[in-house]
Amino acid sequence: MTRYVGYIAMSLDGRIADGEGRMDWLIQFNDPENDYGFAEFFDGIDAIVMGRATYDFVASQDVWPYPDVITYVVTSRFLAQEAQNVATIAPDFNALRKHLSHEKEMTIWVMGGGQTQRGALDADMFDEIQLFVMPVILGSGPLVFSDGTPTGATLVDHIALSGGVVRLTYQF
Repeated sequence: MTRYVGYIAMSLDGRIADGEGRMDWLIQFNDPENDYGFAEFFDGIDAIVMGRATYDFVASQDVWPYPDVITYVVTSRFLAQEAQNVATIAPDFNALRKHLSHEKEMTIWVMGGGQTQRGALDADMFDEIQLFVMPVILGSGPLVFSDGTPTGATLVDHIALSGGVVRLTYQF
């Protein structure tokens, strides 16, 4: 069975970037002693679904961090630069879910901004989300989930981490 998971950092006011779309506010939480469980999380990932803006941001870095994992970029536009193991897919999350569910059993990380998270949520893709609440109030910027239909989740774990970060794990 295909599982869809999230691993998302947000500010106390529910934002994933500041008012200028920057995510450099997260740098202050980089801790060489603690990766907040990312390595263990990523070891279980077979594929990634990411939004176009997230792809553009990640692809602009010096090195593509996911060369060994197939990445599906949700977009209706041509990618100017395409990284290794990247495929584009139309922004129809219901069709995407059907397509990926026919693949072999795998765990898929849904990664991206509010529109991607909302699209996946509305298509009933999420099985679990690890939400990291960072002790910062940004005041403006894109929300972790764009506006949409209310959706319930069940809190299955919570833990306080270094630097005042809290990890909340929800299942759907």
